[in-house]
Amino acid sequence: MTGEFWWVPSAVVFGGTAAVAVVISMMLRRRAQARARVDQTLAIERTRAAAISLVRADDLIEAATDELGFAVAQFGENATSDFAAALDASRRQVRDAFLLQQRLDDSVPDSEGERRRWTEQIIVLSDEAVTRLGAETRDFDSRRGVERDAPILLEKLRRRLDRVADRVAAGTASLSRLSRTYAAPALAPISGNVARAEAALVDARRAVDAAAARLAHEATDPVGEQLLAAEQALHHAGTLLDAIELGEDQLHVGFASLARALDGADLELAEVRALRDGHEETAARGELNRVVAEADRVVGELRHPSRLSDPAADQAWLRTAMDGLDVIRSEARNRQLRLDNARGALTGALLAARSQITVTRDFITAHPGRVGAEARTRLAEAERKLSLATSEADPISALDTARSAMTHATDADALARFDAH
Repeated sequence: MTGEFWWVPSAVVFGGTAAVAVVISMMLRRRAQARARVDQTLAIERTRAAAISLVRADDLIEAATDELGFAVAQFGENATSDFAAALDASRRQVRDAFLLQQRLDDSVPDSEGERRRWTEQIIVLSDEAVTRLGAETRDFDSRRGVERDAPILLEKLRRRLDRVADRVAAGTASLSRLSRTYAAPALAPISGNVARAEAALVDARRAVDAAAARLAHEATDPVGEQLLAAEQALHHAGTLLDAIELGEDQLHVGFASLARALDGADLELAEVRALRDGHEETAARGELNRVVAEADRVVGELRHPSRLSDPAADQAWLRTAMDGLDVIRSEARNRQLRLDNARGALTGALLAARSQITVTRDFITAHPGRVGAEARTRLAEAERKLSLATSEADPISALDTARSAMTHATDADALARFDAH
């Protein structure tokens, strides 16, 4: 019985596999259908967006054509040349977009890829045309606002002319006052600003007068260019005068900083003089005296009552002098420190050498005839160097000699003990 149904397990396995395959196939088919519906919905939305963009661009072309006519009549062809060029470019783009739309609408079959590509091109072309014309339209709306408000703007500019004229006078007084304290190089960045501001003020006044004349004689003649020229000239003059005020503040800050640096230099010089006066080395005292004299000279010149200051250059000069002072001071301090350290170590070195010599001399005396000449020679040299170290005025040389005496005494002791044994 069992042998007759051997095929049943295999059938069950294959049947299950087939069922799973069918389920997977159905799921994939449903996903593909859902994706296709989504793609179709997106395509419809993009097609609608392309149509809306194209209609908006075409309407704006018509409106901009009328707007350009009004602009030419009000401002002239020269002032509207950019607007005309923008309108021509936008017309070409919209015409190209209509050609693409015609391809989408005709009876010739198109692939899905072509339809998507043409739809996106229509949107891009239409939106670029709208953006370009929108910018030009806003520009001329702004110009019309200027022309409409020209009398008010003109009055504001006249008041600004008076304020800038007052600032020019103040700037002249500031430069005259600064020239009594600061040198010409320090004032160079701002010394010509008053003259340039006066020239800009003249240009502004000329533009304002031209605008006023147009408004008085021909109300329809545009004055926007003259008003803009006056605005720009006044802004330039204001910037130049602002620089004078800022430059004056910076000079005063620099001058105060220089005064603090000079006070600090006085303190440093006092320290260096004390180091010079207490230094033991003649050469070091000479070098310190040289840099102190140079720094004193620089500080004295910078503090001279009749001297015109250039704070930035003066601080650099003082810094150079004090840097040189610092280098020599550091070297002198190190040399004095070596002397002090040597003097502190000398007492111990002399004591050690003297003790070792005594020990060695006592050992040789205790073993007459057994210690050779070499040990005795080393001991004699140790005693000689100890005598030199004791009489040496330079603590560094004395320390070196005392240490050498200790070395000779130690060698003599080792040789003597070798001989005796």
